[in-house]
Amino acid sequence: MKILIVGAGAMGCLFGGRLKAQQAEVVLYNRNNPHVEKINRSGLTIVERDNKETTVPLTVVQEVSKTAAYDVVLVLVKAHATQVVMETMKDSFSPETLLITMQNGLGNLETLIKLFPDNPVVAGTMGCGASVESDGRILHRGWGMNYIGRAEDAEAHGKLMEFISLLNRSELKTELAEDVQSVIWNKLFVNVAFNSLTALTRLRNGDILNTDEGKALLRNVVSEAVRVAEAEGVSADLEQVIANCLKMGREDIGANKSSMLMDVLHKRKTEIDAINGAVAKIGKEHGLETPHNELITGIVKVIESNYELQVD
Repeated sequence: MKILIVGAGAMGCLFGGRLKAQQAEVVLYNRNNPHVEKINRSGLTIVERDNKETTVPLTVVQEVSKTAAYDVVLVLVKAHATQVVMETMKDSFSPETLLITMQNGLGNLETLIKLFPDNPVVAGTMGCGASVESDGRILHRGWGMNYIGRAEDAEAHGKLMEFISLLNRSELKTELAEDVQSVIWNKLFVNVAFNSLTALTRLRNGDILNTDEGKALLRNVVSEAVRVAEAEGVSADLEQVIANCLKMGREDIGANKSSMLMDVLHKRKTEIDAINGAVAKIGKEHGLETPHNELITGIVKVIESNYELQVD
């Protein structure tokens, strides 16, 4: 199975490194930067839970070959880059190539379907986590279950099941999701809970829960997201969702730095529009007020628009 991973950030590297360690034929795509140069020169180093380190040779390309005949394309770029990046690859894949998005936020599946109408496209979510510690070196710091939705076409579904099997052999626990929209929204609840709040406070995920104020903020943004999900036809038990977020923050992803925090620390554009911003936008479409998500979205956008003016 030939696999292309679009995006060589922390998650793209984690999946690429683990798959390559299982002898999968995998290539990553990313714009050139010092992190990519280090990987191409010296391999990718993955630091595991017990601080054991594994270095895996990986190739990160800046152009996608139209003759490579990839079986699976796993899209892991930031949500705001999906349209721009994938549009450059519109003529690069055969109709049999299966595209999978496991990105944060809402709207990625719809963008890929529009760009690749002749290809099977499925969506999923990641329960695992990672962060880039330094160029060519990532920390594996989340070990939850990954989910991917069904492919309607029989041939594509067989390819998907082969890919899921390969992920499990790579110790990236992955299951087929019968109701992928529910899974996507449940992942969104976690992202709503931790990404923006950690970006604003510059805290690790678990440290949001150190104070009553932090827990109250988490409850408020998640409660609004659950109401919006229900308006979209997705069933969710608010107290169970809150309990799951608290458990994840305390146990599974507590030590991790969120992707939005890393974006703010490195003065990059964030995924706020696809996470808290999406909750606010869809809420308005249903006539629902989402003041906490709307306010937090606005503050993050002010920050990312004024990095060069920040006071040290």
